[in-house]
Amino acid sequence: PMERDQKYGRGPLYPALAAPVLAAAPNQRDAYRWLKAYNALLFSLTAIPAFLLARRFLEAKWSLAVAALSVAAPSAVYTGMILTESTAYLTGTLALLALVIVLERPSARHQLLALGAVVLATLARPQLIALAAAIPAGLGLRWLLLPARSRPQAGAALRKLWPTAAAVGVAVAIAAVALGTGHASLRDYRDVFRSYNAADVVRWSWYTLANLGLYLALIPMVAIPAAIGDLWRRGREGSVRDSALLGLFVSVSLVTVVLVAAFSSASFGGDRLHDRYLFYVVPLWLVVFASWLDRRARASWRSLAIGSAFGVVLVASLPPRLLVHDTNFQFDAVASAIWSRLREIDPARPGVLRLLLVLGVFAALGAIIGLRRFTPVLLLPVAAVFVLNAILVWQSRIHDADLRVFADNRPETWSWVDHALPSGGKVTDLFVQTGNCQRVNTGALRWTEFFNGRVGSVIRIGVPERITIDGRSAIVGGDGTVRTLDGRPVVPGYAVAPPGLELRGREVARGTLDALRLWRVDGTLRILNAKSNAQALTVVCPGGAA
Repeated sequence: PMERDQKYGRGPLYPALAAPVLAAAPNQRDAYRWLKAYNALLFSLTAIPAFLLARRFLEAKWSLAVAALSVAAPSAVYTGMILTESTAYLTGTLALLALVIVLERPSARHQLLALGAVVLATLARPQLIALAAAIPAGLGLRWLLLPARSRPQAGAALRKLWPTAAAVGVAVAIAAVALGTGHASLRDYRDVFRSYNAADVVRWSWYTLANLGLYLALIPMVAIPAAIGDLWRRGREGSVRDSALLGLFVSVSLVTVVLVAAFSSASFGGDRLHDRYLFYVVPLWLVVFASWLDRRARASWRSLAIGSAFGVVLVASLPPRLLVHDTNFQFDAVASAIWSRLREIDPARPGVLRLLLVLGVFAALGAIIGLRRFTPVLLLPVAAVFVLNAILVWQSRIHDADLRVFADNRPETWSWVDHALPSGGKVTDLFVQTGNCQRVNTGALRWTEFFNGRVGSVIRIGVPERITIDGRSAIVGGDGTVRTLDGRPVVPGYAVAPPGLELRGREVARGTLDALRLWRVDGTLRILNAKSNAQALTVVCPGGAA
């Protein structure tokens, strides 16, 4: 698979699963529509491993509720885009199921099956390799929990873990070589490893945990100390199943939160919340919460007080600036939709939002105390918050999907570049984000790139260098010659440019309602109506000089 003009540097599972859809579709436009339906199918199939995971601890009706909530998570909005999330959510939940089985009974066969499930999830999203940490960490916690009479001998237990030890050793060696050689599949994660600060990771881990509490409507966060205490007590009494669930919950939650925090704290994390990389733990949290409810929500006043105090400190210390009603922010943090609306009540006074969030924690506590005899009802606030966040995020994103870019609905109108090019021609997209040329809808350029297979590389002109990490920014010389930041001239052959940009060459075709131009470029890319100096780029576009 290729990403524009480069090798695809992420998990290959989604492209492999999408390939039959692309092959069967008559054109790129229909393939796009079919892929979105395919994404919805893959995401919905997560209900199966979520149900089977819950069924190991819960009755069928509770398990159905967990499965339904897992696929009702607001992160389902990603199925409407060509992203890996739908495949990763399915395979990640399948890995959770395999991991809890191996923690219950760590036979060599179960270890190999669990490791295979983690590898499958990693092929969908490399981040999910962190799930493998649940095997040694979860088994260690399980061993500590069980009473001494029920514990296997330490030496014998360790000898049984040879498949895990061998797999971890191979994975560490491969990752070390890949990171050291700059392998493309780990390029994003390599940048994270090199740019984070330990103190910032701790701080962002706290914010990430607060975001998870908001994602789950606060009630599970308040109840989690009681739920952990219940699993701990049952594990101490000899329940292998409960100790396995606790080991999985603690290890997976910890490693996921820290990994997401490392990304958020990195220079390109955008200083914002990222539950886009966090929601894979939602089915596990729902299982633990539902198992506690199924056992009549047994809790001491001390555990509820700890949960409430923990929740209050979490939400009160979350910077209100992270909860912003912004389409781009909420693309990565869908759980912030409702809470960002609360901030708009009085944006000049962040203390108002903190007060509302603290009141939300106490409302969650009140619901737990008042409805403990009607435990299924306590799932309803989670469902309500899921639905409301999904609606709000969908409304904020639907504008991008409804942009009117093309004049009509014919495939050749959408794939206008492919239809105009001679055989063998390749095209470069020119994003010009400066002056009057920026008036062109960026959707026109992006949709042209997406629906035309002959468009390869993308060059950005006028974008601040500091916000690009993929080496695609370019500068314009005094004579209009376009060069990459390392000084190499751009020689595209053909180029798609916004109207008003005069290139050295010949115009071949026009497309989209914004009248983008396809140019046959003579040699090195040169903008004839551009002048550049050390401070600015000047391009003469319709409407005057910018």
